[in-house]
Amino acid sequence: MQRRRFALVLLSFVFMLTIFFPSSSSAAAADVPAPQATLLTQVQPLGEVVFAVVLKYSTNIDGASLSTSSFQVQSVLNDVYTDRTVTGVYTNDTGAITNRSTHGKYVVIEMDTQDKNASTLTYDATSAVNRINTMNYTISQKKDIATSKKTVIPASTQTVKATDKITPIVDDFQKITFENKEGFKLNYFTFEPKVEPDKTYPLVVFLHGNGERGDGNGVNLLANAGAVTWASPEQQAKHPSFVIAPQSPIDLEHKFIWADEPRNSAVADLVRDTALKYPIDTNRIYIVGISQGAMGTWRLLEKNLDLFAAGVPIAGLTNYEKAVNMYAPVEPTHVEVLKNVPIWAFHAADDTTVSPKNSQEMVAAIKAQNGNLIHFTEYEAEIIKPTGHFSWVPALQNQDMIEWLFAQKK
Repeated sequence: MQRRRFALVLLSFVFMLTIFFPSSSSAAAADVPAPQATLLTQVQPLGEVVFAVVLKYSTNIDGASLSTSSFQVQSVLNDVYTDRTVTGVYTNDTGAITNRSTHGKYVVIEMDTQDKNASTLTYDATSAVNRINTMNYTISQKKDIATSKKTVIPASTQTVKATDKITPIVDDFQKITFENKEGFKLNYFTFEPKVEPDKTYPLVVFLHGNGERGDGNGVNLLANAGAVTWASPEQQAKHPSFVIAPQSPIDLEHKFIWADEPRNSAVADLVRDTALKYPIDTNRIYIVGISQGAMGTWRLLEKNLDLFAAGVPIAGLTNYEKAVNMYAPVEPTHVEVLKNVPIWAFHAADDTTVSPKNSQEMVAAIKAQNGNLIHFTEYEAEIIKPTGHFSWVPALQNQDMIEWLFAQKK
């Protein structure tokens, strides 16, 4: 009887505790609002990818309570939900991926950039351009996590949508529209270094390829590392410089988007205008182009010997007017003009989009005229992936070329 009476007293005591001291889990769920979600993207050699999501909470989160299974991240494209692979989850006080702490208001969820749905772009084969996907990501908490005060935020079926996007380096470019004296308008993006009084700086001009045409949407900054390479913190620390990246509009009027007029002359006008507006060292203006941009680079170097100190054409060709199946014979007058211009050309031996034969013959012809300022890197077959045309992927990572370029002066 006494045991039974003791059990009843104990049950009554437990019942009173649940009334006056509700569980910390239910209290925390009510007290902590849903976090704000921001996507972090980066431009890799083959284009922009979403590599992390940052959740901002109203209170500090205990990092020890987190794991790669704490959250589910899904991308949504054309109403299809696809899981992203979570590779790391941690807290910090800044939202930056380089900082980790034992607790903080930011939870960083890193993801595998090799996921098939990591890219922010879709190639439209009909128009031969890269389209920017609508950024639609949802995040759900699959397991309990804790605040730094050890109160529990329970798992939930509710989802949080990412509402913002941060893209380092790209966000530092400013979109501007240029109009030359002939009335031709050209959208372009400009990056400004940290400048000091009474100092001048090099200017790097980057010309994109056919797939990056657009109406000023900035896909020419996203589809490859052609522009951001020169504006990266690492390069700016070594070689502070201005960068401009014109974007060709989408139309069928000009097959050769940068070599044809009026765009070719408009780029030269833009460069001259930029040199007047900013503290540019006019003896150190460089031009770099890939594919169609390389064709424009060859022609701009040829027509503007007074403007550029050096050029880097990658996977392009000269004498484009005579091109058949993306090969053109070398024009001797072009050789004569360019034989004393510092040029470093790149091509892949198995490029089936733009034949490497013109590059090979152009370099040989310049050397035959005692032109000793020409450099040529030809990548062996099957080196460049996913296709031999993408020789700009290793070329733009060639630090020897970068150091060579910045050493050139008129």
